[in-house]
Amino acid sequence: MLDFKRVELADKERAEEHLRLSDFRGCEYTFGNMLLWGAHFNTMIAFEDNLCFEKTGSGGDTMFVYPFGRATTEAAVTHILDYTEKNGLPCVICANENVTESICDKFTDVTVRLYRNFCDYVYLADDLENLVGKKYHAKRNHLNRFYENDWSFEPMSSVNIPECIAMNELWRAENVTDDSEDAHSKTVELDVVKRSLELFNELGYIGGVLRVNGEVQAFTFGERSAKDTFVVHVEKALRKYQGAYAAINREFVKSLGKKYMYIDREEDTGSENLRKAKMSYKPIFLEKKYLITF
Repeated sequence: MLDFKRVELADKERAEEHLRLSDFRGCEYTFGNMLLWGAHFNTMIAFEDNLCFEKTGSGGDTMFVYPFGRATTEAAVTHILDYTEKNGLPCVICANENVTESICDKFTDVTVRLYRNFCDYVYLADDLENLVGKKYHAKRNHLNRFYENDWSFEPMSSVNIPECIAMNELWRAENVTDDSEDAHSKTVELDVVKRSLELFNELGYIGGVLRVNGEVQAFTFGERSAKDTFVVHVEKALRKYQGAYAAINREFVKSLGKKYMYIDREEDTGSENLRKAKMSYKPIFLEKKYLITF
């Protein structure tokens, strides 16, 4: 029987061992996201039978992320079916395309739908670094404007994290008003960003900081998911300098040194503005996610 618990920092080493075995690409398969968004999504985990199980929500809104580790599809799903039956919960599993196909091959009484708002945007690292071709013409124009400034890029570290926390508050002042429709979601996100920065070293994150005239104007950070994929959790820039977002994006990918083939810039959560921004960088594919209901 699965015994779920809150995600804690102490779970990092054990969870990441299971994550490496599965080598899934999606942003939900990163320990940082599980830990730091845990309170907002009511995320809980359980370790059983060489797998790590993850569930979110509660009651009739409970959803399971397909478990990661080493086990057969039948074993992984059967554990969840047993748990939901004993606890009177719906059995809804979120899985990538390959896993969804495997589940449908082995379990017949299921319905499947694309979870579009939570599909990840995945890009070739070389595309984001070099921005070659007509499709990136507008991005290069923004970059050229930014590069006219006295700018510098540096890795994120304990030295500059306090400045990034301060910049996060400046971003809040620029972008969050009490009467805006997304005030609550932005406030939650900014609090998660602050906590991420505070735990940056403990989580093993990698990040970058962009300065103009010595002042922090943008920062970004994330962690690997699959061995060929780096997930960018956060990217923030102030409004003062045109092209700051394009510059932090490009300079950070360059700093990764071709270690990863793909850059996963996560999902758009249904926001039309965010979808437009992510599409503007021309993803090589979407990491599709499906909801499988038993």
